[in-house]
Amino acid sequence: MNFEDPNARAVAVKRIAVLQRLVDDLSDIAAGTRPTNLDTDRAIVLRDFRLSAIPLPCLVGYAENHPRLGSKIITTSQLFAMDPEGKWARTLSRFYRLERFDSPFNATRSADNGAFE
Repeated sequence: MNFEDPNARAVAVKRIAVLQRLVDDLSDIAAGTRPTNLDTDRAIVLRDFRLSAIPLPCLVGYAENHPRLGSKIITTSQLFAMDPEGKWARTLSRFYRLERFDSPFNATRSADNGAFE
């Protein structure tokens, strides 16, 4: 995410506000103080619902010494920010330092077309 671009910065600030409201609500839910009757009275009704999943931006790569997953190919949590020069990324759970070369993940690429084998 390029924060020198005013439009990108504005989008990021709005997203941060949405995420902060989510954090506040989840903290209140964990504390047992939400949802209130007012919250549920004002909530949009969703009828005939079912659980589903949506694709979210993430990264796939070889993680070295991940605190929970160890060293292996992983899929990260949702991607929120990435350095335009590809040096770092911030996912929902942590920062990642990005490297393109000399990793076992890139070593498995086919030399002729870059496809994974």
